[in-house]
Amino acid sequence: MARPLKMFMRGKKITMLQELLQRMGHPMQDKPGQFGSSTRDGVKNFQRQHGLKPTGSADNDLLSMMQQGPLAKNAKCEPADNNKGSLQSPANQQQLDALTRLLISKGIFTEEEFHQELLRPQPLRVTQSPLV
Repeated sequence: MARPLKMFMRGKKITMLQELLQRMGHPMQDKPGQFGSSTRDGVKNFQRQHGLKPTGSADNDLLSMMQQGPLAKNAKCEPADNNKGSLQSPANQQQLDALTRLLISKGIFTEEEFHQELLRPQPLRVTQSPLV
């Protein structure tokens, strides 16, 4: 990305940013693809939650951090073998399976609900490819 995403910008990259923010639970009242106050506030909230200066603009590093999901907060910043500069997630399949079993045993959700969620069509996924 040549420059950070910020207020009044428009386009597909803004739509992607808005989708990331919505998945993280930030309410989105801006029109899709238009960087307005709702998008800015979501970016600022994310930045505050992760100990960053709340500028309200999103550069490549911030977008990469957002794409990592909830584990990004605790992830180490180490280059990956195949994706230079990305964050490494500390979770592996064994940990995710153990967490799923624990949540089912605690009654947070049933095994049937888990399998239904696995079969549910997923929205468009944002990839780790660099934004141009």
